[in-house]
Amino acid sequence: MKPYSLIIFLSASTAALAADLDYYRDVYPFLKANCISCHNKTTTKADLNMETPELMIKGGESGPAIIPGKGAESLIVTASLHTKDMEMPPPNNKSGAVNLIPEQIATLKLWIDQGAKGSVMEERAVVLQAFSASIDPIYSVAITKDGRYVACGRSNHIYVYDLATRQFISQISDPAEKNGAAHRALVQSLAFSPDGTRLASGSFREVKIWKLENGRPAGSDARPTTNAASAELIKKIAAAGKVGVLSSAMSADGKLVVTGCDDGAVRVWDAAGVKPVIELRGSVAAAKKMAELDWTIAAQTLEQAFQKNEVTRIEAQDKALDILLGKAKEAIVAMNKVLPEKQKAVTPTTEAKATAQKVVDEVTAKIKAAPAGKPDAALDKELKTAQDKLITANMTEVSALAAVSAAQSNVKDAEDDVKRITDSKAANAKALAAANAAMAAAKALQDKATADLAAAKLAVTKATAKAVSVSFSADARRVAALLDDGTLRVWAAASGTPIEESTGNAAATTTIASAPDGSFVATKAVTQTVGSSPRWVLERKLDQKGLFADRVNAVRFSPDGKTLATGGGELSRSGDIIFFDAASGKVTQTWKEKHSDTVLCLDYSPDGKRLASGGADKIVRVTDIATGRQVNLFEGHTHHVMGVAFRSDGRVLATAGAEGTVVTWDMIIGERKKKIDGWSKEVTSLQFIGATNQIVTSAGDNRIRIVTDDGTEVRAMANLPDYMQAAVSTPNGGAFVGGGEDSILRVWDGAGKELAVFGGK
Repeated sequence: MKPYSLIIFLSASTAALAADLDYYRDVYPFLKANCISCHNKTTTKADLNMETPELMIKGGESGPAIIPGKGAESLIVTASLHTKDMEMPPPNNKSGAVNLIPEQIATLKLWIDQGAKGSVMEERAVVLQAFSASIDPIYSVAITKDGRYVACGRSNHIYVYDLATRQFISQISDPAEKNGAAHRALVQSLAFSPDGTRLASGSFREVKIWKLENGRPAGSDARPTTNAASAELIKKIAAAGKVGVLSSAMSADGKLVVTGCDDGAVRVWDAAGVKPVIELRGSVAAAKKMAELDWTIAAQTLEQAFQKNEVTRIEAQDKALDILLGKAKEAIVAMNKVLPEKQKAVTPTTEAKATAQKVVDEVTAKIKAAPAGKPDAALDKELKTAQDKLITANMTEVSALAAVSAAQSNVKDAEDDVKRITDSKAANAKALAAANAAMAAAKALQDKATADLAAAKLAVTKATAKAVSVSFSADARRVAALLDDGTLRVWAAASGTPIEESTGNAAATTTIASAPDGSFVATKAVTQTVGSSPRWVLERKLDQKGLFADRVNAVRFSPDGKTLATGGGELSRSGDIIFFDAASGKVTQTWKEKHSDTVLCLDYSPDGKRLASGGADKIVRVTDIATGRQVNLFEGHTHHVMGVAFRSDGRVLATAGAEGTVVTWDMIIGERKKKIDGWSKEVTSLQFIGATNQIVTSAGDNRIRIVTDDGTEVRAMANLPDYMQAAVSTPNGGAFVGGGEDSILRVWDGAGKELAVFGGK
């Protein structure tokens, strides 16, 4: 009864659907839901792609899937009807595809009968709905190169925090979006420019570039926020600290007191217990210089370690070459020793061959001289015997000559080996000298930087300028001091980091007032302002029609800050990389289908010449940016590649996999260096820490974990409340920041102690 009822339905449907069918409107939706998931560009089962009519006509292993004008004979129809021993989609398939219903089969057959015509897919506007308040995961975290500011995306909002003061400072908003949002959809990716003046954010089909604007100081609007400490409290502080107090101020809540001391330091005290909280010294320039020296020390430590490994490798190679060289020389001596004997053995064999040949010739002559040319049997037998002896003699000579040739060849091969090994040792000697020289140079730079750093730290403690006036900010997060050299300096109270300052070169304002008794009073005042709240404003939006196929999963500025690279693509179909001029927003390069699935992560090499990309296709590619030529293709992951990061010297690339591993790659030889295990779920991000070989990672096993590129675990912040999506580090490894599904941004110090916890604003 089933075939009969279907025939009746098809007949009725043909009348109902007399008008020409449109492929994308009428056919494509049910094919996409139940067929194309297994027959597409990426997953082409049976070599059949069903994404367009043309591809279905082309067919696969079983021939054309459709025959225009012949719906009943088309393979796609017979397979949908489960005839001819073919059942599509197959039962219990992993794609969740279900059998086409009779109405769909009727539509499919009629469309083929009408010629299987293609059509133009109408672009449908994606209408994004407002997010639920419970949907606010942190998918991305970015940190400025100097480690001062960190940004995170929560849902479709972006928040910026000051790691020096350990406080929220700004929510980045696009006036065109609702509720202070930065994007309409989830924030998928974030990256600061190297100078920290731009922040790029990626979302669904758009990238926004935000420009840093420092707000203008309040200036004349400023009002005193602190009061001087009591004389009694100052006396206790002076006694406890054994210092002279030149100036003081209380925090607004009266819990803290800051003092300018006669040794040049500014100190914060707990007012109740008269206990020191933090000592504030140094300038912004000095802090920057010390950070640069820290980087140099770390970089040269890394350089020495690399060159030391090179020396060890070359020396080990030389030892192996010495063994081979000894064997080659021994072979030459041995062969030269036996060669004369083998050469001497040739002469008798040659003579024996000549004698045998002579006998053959003589017997042959006798046979020719026989009457009527018919020799008797005795001569024939004699000739046969002579010929056999000649063959034996000839073979003996050939063997003797071969023995000589083999010995000579062995000598030649050994001599070639000696030359090759000697040349290799000579090259190694140069490489060894270069490695030792590089190691010595790195050591000298490290020693100088270490000495300069020690001197800089000492200079900070020996500062001669003294604080003649001090003050807290209203929230006590910042401490300001006016020094007797005219400098106005601000420190972060939580970390002791000098963050802002102005020099005393402002012009003085002088006023003269008269008194009733006829006297005059002249007053000279200097007004200085420092400190402002940074904010990022929308500079431009990159969302031209057709520019991005889907989510922008990765954004990364080039080392010089001039170019922005973005990664995304259409899920399960293509992985695209697009480059923009950071200043103008113009597209400078487009790499379509660089990956066969969406691009999830990007990183520039330190010299800016290469770009590493990882995608959902489990592949890592390193591409020369100038030519677009692929330099490396790494296949070491069995799941999505979630993160890529170059080491500061460019010699190592680290990649994170959703299968729960990190793989490091030797970029000099283009091979795997180390596969690092120890995660029970996806490794979601990774970043090299400054100029070291240490890598900070985030993972779905509720951990922030630090490992070396050789696989040694340094430390881990474990047992976190939820799945971690992103982690970053300050350049010196003094602070780590991580965020994840619970929407909390956490900050730890270099030892793993929690310093701050930030929820949504």
